[in-house]
Amino acid sequence: AIKYLFPFHLSIFSLLGSASSQSMRKFSCVTLSTKKLDVRNLVNYERQQVPTEAIMFITTKGIRICVSPDQNWVQTAMKKIDGRRVAK
Repeated sequence: AIKYLFPFHLSIFSLLGSASSQSMRKFSCVTLSTKKLDVRNLVNYERQQVPTEAIMFITTKGIRICVSPDQNWVQTAMKKIDGRRVAK
């Protein structure tokens, strides 16, 4: 049975490799939070285009929160996180 499954697994991996890495992400933003987050609790962020344009902030506790990139505070928070990265 393993001999028959092996080529099947290879074809799935090649499919995953050729597809957009963005759409294959484990976490994706579907709903966006409207709350302003405290920048001190944010350690990282990821940009996302699919299924909706969003910024996914990651908190010190590892919680992922999606927000609209259009908000002024979001741009400020991203700059502060980038600044911390450079300082390290």
